[in-house]
Amino acid sequence: MINLFVAPGAAYFSLALAGAFMAAIGVVWAGANHSSLTKPALFWNLSRSMVGQIGGIVLAAMFLLTLLAADVRGAGRTLLIAAALASYLALAVVLPRRPQVQREREAAQLRRLTPGLIAFIRVALSSFEAPVAIMQRYCAQPNSRRAIMQGLVAEALHLSSERRMRPFAALAEVARSRACRELRDVTEALATAEVEGASVQQVLAAQQETLELILQSEFKRMLAGARCTCC
Repeated sequence: MINLFVAPGAAYFSLALAGAFMAAIGVVWAGANHSSLTKPALFWNLSRSMVGQIGGIVLAAMFLLTLLAADVRGAGRTLLIAAALASYLALAVVLPRRPQVQREREAAQLRRLTPGLIAFIRVALSSFEAPVAIMQRYCAQPNSRRAIMQGLVAEALHLSSERRMRPFAALAEVARSRACRELRDVTEALATAEVEGASVQQVLAAQQETLELILQSEFKRMLAGARCTCC
């Protein structure tokens, strides 16, 4: 076993392995969007990434040390190298990024549903409905296509009732914990208008350009996805 650490290529192999691990850490950390995360969430993301890196390194090292100690040749050598690489990628890259990937998918769904929510609010406000009644009616009939937005609005209603907050202020508070910047901007504008007593219709009209940009970006994504599917 001692021969493993005094072999001529051991130092170069260790440096290459360390460089690959550091590069993987950079890819995982730089690929994440931390702008919408609080400090505790940021800390847990970093902790999860570091634990994954340590676990992946240990497991990959076990496979590689087994390969070197047993002097495995042929197909067995290839299999152990593949197992080391797969175990490292699974523990150090895939698992730590899973919550971030879920947040990004949720943000994409919320981005697509934001124009529909705002249109619903505008139509309801034109009928002089109260914000609470509007939000309750939005959640009244479950719909699988907008279930994620209905869940967010229902969470805002619960928060408004629990903390005695204004409905749109509660909606903005819940939206802050999501990774969808467009939804956060619109709900912040609604909350500000509610507090200042300004016309919500005018605020939503001012946000129309943002909503059009959302629709355009989503339409372009759909076209790009359709082209990739056809190719």
